[in-house]
Amino acid sequence: MKIRQRKPVKLKNIRLPFLSMLLAFSPAVSPAADLAGTNAWPLASPDGQCEISVSLAGGKLSYKVFRAGKTVVEKSALGLRRDDQDFADGLIFESAGKIEHRREKYELFAGDQPRVNHVLNFRNLIFKNTNGVAMEIDLAASDEGVAFRYRFPQINNSVRIVESELTSFVIPQNARGWMQPYHAAGPYTPAYEDFYFPVSPGDPPPDSRAKAVGWAFPALFKIPGADAWVLLTESGTDKSYCACHLNPDCANGIYRIAFPLANEMTPGHTNQFGPEPRFTLPWTLPWRVIVLGKNAGDIATETLVTDLAPPSKIADTSWIKPGRASWAWWSYPDEPATAKRFDEFTDFAAKMGWEYTLFDAGWWRPGLKPITNYAKSKGVIPLAWNGAGGFYDAKSRAAKLDEMAAAGVRGVKVDFWCSDRQEAIAAQQALMRDAAARHLLVNLHGCTIPRGWQRTWPNFLTCEAVLGSESYFYEPRYTEKAAELDTVLPFTRNAVGPMDLTPVACSPKKFARLTTAAHQLAAALIFTSGLIHYADSPEFFESLPPQVLKIFRDAPARWDETKCLVGEPGRIAVFARRSGESWFIAGINGTTNSLPVNLDLSSFKKFPKRLAVVEEASDAKMKVAVSPLENSGEWRHEMPPRGGFILRLDK
Repeated sequence: MKIRQRKPVKLKNIRLPFLSMLLAFSPAVSPAADLAGTNAWPLASPDGQCEISVSLAGGKLSYKVFRAGKTVVEKSALGLRRDDQDFADGLIFESAGKIEHRREKYELFAGDQPRVNHVLNFRNLIFKNTNGVAMEIDLAASDEGVAFRYRFPQINNSVRIVESELTSFVIPQNARGWMQPYHAAGPYTPAYEDFYFPVSPGDPPPDSRAKAVGWAFPALFKIPGADAWVLLTESGTDKSYCACHLNPDCANGIYRIAFPLANEMTPGHTNQFGPEPRFTLPWTLPWRVIVLGKNAGDIATETLVTDLAPPSKIADTSWIKPGRASWAWWSYPDEPATAKRFDEFTDFAAKMGWEYTLFDAGWWRPGLKPITNYAKSKGVIPLAWNGAGGFYDAKSRAAKLDEMAAAGVRGVKVDFWCSDRQEAIAAQQALMRDAAARHLLVNLHGCTIPRGWQRTWPNFLTCEAVLGSESYFYEPRYTEKAAELDTVLPFTRNAVGPMDLTPVACSPKKFARLTTAAHQLAAALIFTSGLIHYADSPEFFESLPPQVLKIFRDAPARWDETKCLVGEPGRIAVFARRSGESWFIAGINGTTNSLPVNLDLSSFKKFPKRLAVVEEASDAKMKVAVSPLENSGEWRHEMPPRGGFILRLDK
């Protein structure tokens, strides 16, 4: 696996808007241009590589997506039905707006890219139904992919209901992908906590950890004929809509937008309406996002999901600090919570230079005041767990947040949402808003995936929505499948937002771990989260060699720069991340075979101080070995089954 960095092409003396328009209409990269004279409206990205084209035929709308001139999403349906109007059949074209070029420049506190500066192309299309009522479709095209959404511009205070969406995604039959089942409602579901399975278009979702009722977002596909990767997901979902998933037409390999189930319910909250989204007009629906890349690494580091999300609603973000946290629950889940135990993990966070400590369920036994006061005396910021049921009602939510703030807590972990319904989305958005007003950070658990919210509400630093390290207590198959899953997550779940997997889970638990300790440590540097809750105990960390302990003192929650060096979902992932004047290169093996790794380090020549190689020791399950890293342009390594490694390079 020879990894070489491509030199960027420099274009001089060409103004960006002119270049964008030139590329957007270039016949060489616009397959939709062949439809000239028909009812088709294309939009290409600034670099001309990504394109979406909407067509109208027989009163029905459809779209196709291309990358580098090749089809990646075949003809797929558009349209929907409201309780009062039909926008599925009998549509006629009204108008097409001019292409607009917008620069999305913003800061992210969680993710691969701390600062984003992208130009996107936008176009608005208007169609009318048989009653003369307008439905608008917004198109977006970025160098990272394309997207579309529906809008209803009318003004009407009556609540309208979207009864169904026709929206579909037709993936070429030769594609291969990774998808996660969407679970039926249960005491802890849906919560996006399952394995990702290798799939072909049309495969039915398996009943894995719960009964499957569809496929969850995000969905990852490799399109061999187009030499491209595709990730399907959503962005900009707010209180006006539900979170959606995919309902497969298994006979034809078509994935259709599906709404949550009627019986999805947060414990402690009673649903008041049906599961279909409802809102007053005007009404802007969420973006349906199709991320595109030449390789899986492109998918892992994209920001299209946040590029499309509304800008930050927090004017002053100076108080928002990403960071690392100690966490007692994973080490002592069955032990009654005590001030002594919480203080022990506070002391360890202070010793490691980590910013936070989390008081999980049971903090009410010693009470918040004593343990938060102790944390603050050590310079450690306290976070606290809460159940989600009390965060729907505005008064209850305010009272809980006021209680947290008064006790000195600076962030809340809110757990067991177990619903994608519109009421749950609205409550989560209100939580982010009300927490921001009190300068509190937010971590969601037992929840849906993020949909660009880390841009809109920068105090939302992480969420679960992943089968994480606690599975060593609850899921017997996790031990066998964890290594593979770890190499899929950077290109699926973590590609759409921060992921609280709670890494570094080495100490023995109910189900025996099969990954090596080096794999566990490396994965912690590959996964991204604005709040990193390290799972293991002070005793385990302090058993590591000093050079490794220093890595976990120095590696931040927010990186300055990220590169994916090798990305083969289900097989291998190697990422390089920079913090200041240090590069940390981490790799993990997702297979049961040894894998040769050959890294070209010539692009890191400005970082000549090669400090350490962290790899398997003789006791690979619990120990790691450290050796010097030679100052050469190449590094060769045989990564053991389910193994891992870390390289550190400094200036």
